[in-house]
Amino acid sequence: MTRKFQLGRFLGLLYVALFLVASGLWLLHAQQKQESNFTGNIQRLEDNSKTGIAHIHFDAGARTKWHIHEGGQIILVEEGVGRTQVKGGPVLELHAGETTYAKPGVAHWHGAAPDQAATQFNVQRGMTTWLDEVTEKDYKTLPKR
Repeated sequence: MTRKFQLGRFLGLLYVALFLVASGLWLLHAQQKQESNFTGNIQRLEDNSKTGIAHIHFDAGARTKWHIHEGGQIILVEEGVGRTQVKGGPVLELHAGETTYAKPGVAHWHGAAPDQAATQFNVQRGMTTWLDEVTEKDYKTLPKR
């Protein structure tokens, strides 16, 4: 190999290496820029389950049937007074701004208080399995705060 050929080959490899380094740095910068709304390291989790959002107004006395969410459910009372219960647990009373969580696979119900309406914002993951109606006895049990 001649020196001219060796120099050309070296410069070509150097050009490719610099291009790859510059591309990698640009990608790293672009990814960091996308996460500029966070401080510290984060990891976005892939969620292949069906995620649902519900915004529901329950009139006084209205409630769901017992049901199960395979991925759990967050229940946030936006207005009024709500009630909820996990199967086997106490009835809970939730006021505006309060939230609770029904774990995956756990039967529960939620709705309004008997004498006050409630607006709820709920987020659930996975399929919902609907069960029996909530009895008046269960619903009207004195709630815990």
